[in-house]
Amino acid sequence: MTVLQEPVQAAVWQALNHYAYLDAVFLAERLYAEVRSEEALYLLATCYYRSGKPYKAYRLLKAHSCSTPQVRFLLAKCCVELGKLAEGEQVLIGGVLNKQKSQDDIITEFGDSASFTLSLLGHIYCKTDRAAKGAECFQRSLTLNPFLWSPFQNLCHLGEKPDPDQVFRLSALQNSSLFPPPPHISPAQNPSHRLDTALMETPQDTL
Repeated sequence: MTVLQEPVQAAVWQALNHYAYLDAVFLAERLYAEVRSEEALYLLATCYYRSGKPYKAYRLLKAHSCSTPQVRFLLAKCCVELGKLAEGEQVLIGGVLNKQKSQDDIITEFGDSASFTLSLLGHIYCKTDRAAKGAECFQRSLTLNPFLWSPFQNLCHLGEKPDPDQVFRLSALQNSSLFPPPPHISPAQNPSHRLDTALMETPQDTL
């Protein structure tokens, strides 16, 4: 990360966190013009998506062969919003020329974002008349992250009858690494430094 990239990137996330999307897009565009990194590309696409321009985010990501899980997840989100369901499915699990990934492959590849990825994939399956496969994805998504509501709701819409007492069990997360306990912060630590660090984090890291 260059000296230029770090403070500008922090300013972009600060603008996003305060819903100043025009400012975030401007800063991210300038950053990407100067620093053609994959991180800057993802940040700019995120700004486009959050500012209600999924097509601009889609075109930007499609024009570059980036294969990180976070980039592919965002690209798949754009595909779904634009009605490109088959393409969104291929982005997430492969297909056509590539062997399709299993749910276990997705969990390994997407890590902490796997529950959201499986939920999105389940949505694609349901929209393409494959309700049984969609239900499997929603159930696995809830197993990974019982805090999610949409997979539970979608299961109900499919006629499934998930038991809330079994799904929303906070005790199941006690030994899970999905939400690690917050680090101990000593009183002597600089609060402004903590703020700068928080602003540099992506939403996935913050979660």
